[in-house]
Amino acid sequence: MILKRKTEFLGIAASFFWICLLVPFNISANQFLQDNNSQTNLWDRVRNGFTLAAPPDSKERRTIQASYAKNLRMFNRIVSNSERYLFHIVEEVERRGMPLEIALIPVVESSYNPLVKATPGNPSTGLWQFVPRTGRYLGLSQTMWYDDRRDVIASTEAALNYLQYLYDRFDSWELAIASYNIGEGVVGRILAKTSIKDKAKGFYQLNLPIEAKQYVYKLLVVKDIIANSKKYGIKLRSVPNQPYFDTVKIHKPIEVPVVARLANISETEFIKLNPAYNGFVVKVFNEPRTLLLPRDNSKTFLRNLQIYQNAKVPWQLFHVKKGENIQLIANRHGTTVHLLRAMNNLFDNKQIALANDQLLLIPSSSKQSDASVSYKKASADIYIVKKGDTLYHIAKRYGTTIDQIKQWNNNSDISLSIGQELLLAKN
Repeated sequence: MILKRKTEFLGIAASFFWICLLVPFNISANQFLQDNNSQTNLWDRVRNGFTLAAPPDSKERRTIQASYAKNLRMFNRIVSNSERYLFHIVEEVERRGMPLEIALIPVVESSYNPLVKATPGNPSTGLWQFVPRTGRYLGLSQTMWYDDRRDVIASTEAALNYLQYLYDRFDSWELAIASYNIGEGVVGRILAKTSIKDKAKGFYQLNLPIEAKQYVYKLLVVKDIIANSKKYGIKLRSVPNQPYFDTVKIHKPIEVPVVARLANISETEFIKLNPAYNGFVVKVFNEPRTLLLPRDNSKTFLRNLQIYQNAKVPWQLFHVKKGENIQLIANRHGTTVHLLRAMNNLFDNKQIALANDQLLLIPSSSKQSDASVSYKKASADIYIVKKGDTLYHIAKRYGTTIDQIKQWNNNSDISLSIGQELLLAKN
């Protein structure tokens, strides 16, 4: 009996021990899951990485805060601009162990708009706003074909390398950020004239130019708005905590509209992701060039690029005219509907309705026109649809049937329009 009671007591004690052990474990696991779920919004991840202290209260700080708080529409536009680039920059800043305030520097520099053009009065450009001399010093190529100061990946790497160097030199992120704005030489000379006692008072007590202090104020005010957006009455747009773009390598020159067509994106989207290119053509010289494409479109581009490069004939851009359909265009250029659909992302078994002036990639007419003409002469007549025509009258006039016309034109649902070309087999 005593043995039985001891056994029962030991069993209860063991159960109590495991319950006490598991409860904190479950709480920790739940906390981990909650923290992990909260990271679906990139802004939460950014907030968690802030480390720099807020600047002391001052007239300058309040003025800068008021300028942002009174223009919430502008601030939300900046947030919207950042959505393409922020994840990549946050990844790079975290990888280097930098404070995530650094990822906000493009807010102050360019409003997260890499397409800001350099002018004679302001020669800086790109997300990180490098002047030509600094860009060259940091290894950013600047040619008539492209300007890597505007390249999202290259300029970010250069900026973070430079900021890390400035931090290593001055042992202060505030001084590194100020040096990024006014130059390390200016900061270095001021520090050389500053006593150890004055240096100990901190960054905001140093005799730095007012623009340098205001620059740091701006960055930390932006940080405060993002960290405490509710206090400012701002509802930040959620940014997915995942990559926006993939990188692809190209080894041959290619036109920008062709890239956009192969990737099934707009030229505007391409330019926003690849603002370094100055002209109509992406030039490739000694080394491959890297293109940025939305993640959902990069595989589409690579698949279509393979078709494009493996084609026996070159391709060209073709503007669709009113009344033209894909079968007509394929016949005219001696190719197939299937290939045109594949190259232009028109994956649909039904009749493809093409818009007037729509842009298509088609085999170059310089080599295809002769083949197309000989094909037509050997096997068919081309009939131009006129006002009042119907399939019944055309079939009767040419001694054939409506079904036969549909078969010749590979189209089970022909909708006639004036000026349309129909393929008609000879009697």
